[in-house]
Amino acid sequence: MSSDFARARLLRERGRHEEAVAMLLSHLAHQPEDPSAFIELALNRCEIPGQRQLALEDARTATGLLPSHPYPLSLQSRILSELERQKEALPLAESAISLDPEFGHAWNSKCLALIGLRRWKEAEACARISLGLDADDESASNLLSLALRLQNRLDESEDESRRRLERDPENAFSFANSGWAALQRGDIKGAENHFKECLRIDPQMEYARDGLKQSYRARSAFFRLFLKWTFFLQRFSKNNQLLIVIGMIVGFRVLRNLAATVHPMLVVPVVLLYFLFVFGSWLAGGLANFFLLRDPVARFSLDPGEKAEGAAMGGLFFGGLIALVAGFSLGIQPAGVVGGAMMIATLPVSMVFTNPSRIGRMVFGLISVAILVFGAVMAVDVAAHPGRDMLEGTADLCFGIIILLGVGSTWVGMIPALRRAKPE
Repeated sequence: MSSDFARARLLRERGRHEEAVAMLLSHLAHQPEDPSAFIELALNRCEIPGQRQLALEDARTATGLLPSHPYPLSLQSRILSELERQKEALPLAESAISLDPEFGHAWNSKCLALIGLRRWKEAEACARISLGLDADDESASNLLSLALRLQNRLDESEDESRRRLERDPENAFSFANSGWAALQRGDIKGAENHFKECLRIDPQMEYARDGLKQSYRARSAFFRLFLKWTFFLQRFSKNNQLLIVIGMIVGFRVLRNLAATVHPMLVVPVVLLYFLFVFGSWLAGGLANFFLLRDPVARFSLDPGEKAEGAAMGGLFFGGLIALVAGFSLGIQPAGVVGGAMMIATLPVSMVFTNPSRIGRMVFGLISVAILVFGAVMAVDVAAHPGRDMLEGTADLCFGIIILLGVGSTWVGMIPALRRAKPE
């Protein structure tokens, strides 16, 4: 072992990853086929923002130099899961297990890939196998707690986190798991306390920072309902989730028709509920940020983009709602049209301010502006023809474009390149 390699290991243990990489590159200049150095390089680059793709290449090189050893394969699997490429990660973890069925790291890598693929039960089995090999395996314990929580087995998840904390009272991930379990149970204050304790131990843990932000958002009754719905759906497979959503959509349409037969104005709250249900996942974060802006403590958890998103979403949604209800209930149709356009514009706006993709921000920003422009044109046309049916002529064309842009933005929003930063 060279002095550069030994120093690199010490630097990694102290969290000085950039310096460790420099030492390892110096070591590899003299020993270019040292697999241990490539493994160390991958471990360090995993901790440096924007270098996971390089870490993956290092792990692949180590695999080529150590083809019969399970660790480089297992490490590749772990990095691919962190890159959200779980379908590629799973077979690599299984290959590592085939080389050594008693290698706990490989079982943990397989568990992580299965969690990313939403195969909770199989992930639980892998974590239990890993714990059977080593009862003190910290990663396996935390992954088991996570897999149990995702199956809504909250008491068992809490028990596992508590068992981990008894062995290691400073285990940040266990506190984070307990926080998410408390949030899923509806214990908002308890969740906040767990996340704060986790961040005291590890201020950089994104899993806990996101959890604390969600617990702050859950102070809003609207966001609590959204969380309950999310946690409810989480228990089911994707196919069953789709069936539930389709059933709810059909139910809302039946309810809308019934409301119309009782009184035309009853259609407004039903349509509003339908809008929130169908597009709630796009709106919840931005509207929750709007409510957090009013909280003198929790608003400090928001970054500038989230603050801008909250202000824009809140202004458009609630301003539009007021204009929509007031306009149509008082017979001022142009105001109602503007209000409706403002509410529909919240869909693309939700993908502007916190979107890591620069191209995505531009695309959804332009769609938002287009919806508001066509809404204004439609309102002017309606005002210019007071005795005419609202959906005729230019107004009808504008209405169709607004709906197409609003709903279409959610379809376009499913394109990964428009919602993610460039691959690391």
